Amino acid sequence: MTGEAAPARAPGPNITGMHITITKTETEYNMKSIRFLLLTITAMFMVIATLMIVLGISVYSHYHGYMFFYEGKVSGLMTPSAMSVFIGLALLIVSIFGFFGSIKLSTCMVNMYAFILMVVFIIKLVTVILAFTVDGQRILHYIDIPIWGYNDPEIQQEIDAIQTTFSCCGSNSFLDYLEFNYSNNQEVVQANVEVDGEGVAIKLPLSCCVTSSSGMCDRIFGMGCKTALVNSLVQNSTVIGVLGVSVMFINLLGIIFALLLARCIRKLKSARALITWKLKENMIMQREAEEMQKSEGQVYIEQQASSQA
Repeated sequence: MTGEAAPARAPGPNITGMHITITKTETEYNMKSIRFLLLTITAMFMVIATLMIVLGISVYSHYHGYMFFYEGKVSGLMTPSAMSVFIGLALLIVSIFGFFGSIKLSTCMVNMYAFILMVVFIIKLVTVILAFTVDGQRILHYIDIPIWGYNDPEIQQEIDAIQTTFSCCGSNSFLDYLEFNYSNNQEVVQANVEVDGEGVAIKLPLSCCVTSSSGMCDRIFGMGCKTALVNSLVQNSTVIGVLGVSVMFINLLGIIFALLLARCIRKLKSARALITWKLKENMIMQREAEEMQKSEGQVYIEQQASSQA
């Protein structure tokens, strides 16, 4: 009938009444910004790692002949070129790990990335401190230039290159050649020097002379090559320390952004889990309300007992 009022609907929760709307929250916007910065820093780490690998290989290919004065004191695995390649590979693997962790929004991977960056930060801090406090006298114990092997053509070539490059002569001084027996095919010059107040004629390699004429050495490089090498390392240690501080600053930013990103990921996952739980709860309550409405709309007629005549 048109005049009848519609039956009242049973009260119950409605999904529209919950006002659950999935919109981008401030956490998501912050997470996107932090993730972009972390990916940028991670990309910088990957570039630095690649440059370290290329630098290590280049140093080894061009200067591996100089290792004869170094590997006798230290294992070949600890050479600067090998360490550069090893650290570059390790940093590259860690950077790739952090890159995929940021892309996949994996809390575990990002936290692990931050932890590894902390370890790398500590190692770099120790390296920078050592670079600024390097002791030249201690380095001298790890360097040995084998003047005794100058008759070997390969060693001769490398020693001549060192003496010419660093303007030095001998391992400790030009006196290392005082009693050296040269081979017949070696190019040597004679110099008159003063030893303990006495004039002495000494034969020296041509690379030890600043100027020479007619087989005589007019001026000699007075500094030994060990001292010249150590002085060069000490001078460059300041540059290495400054570069290390710069890389440490980038490393510190990477740690901070990784921890912030992990926190944002946790908050975002918690918020999404809460929304999912509310939606499921609302759907269950909605279904119960519909069942209650159906049960209220049914009419039950009790069967009356039949009377006996």
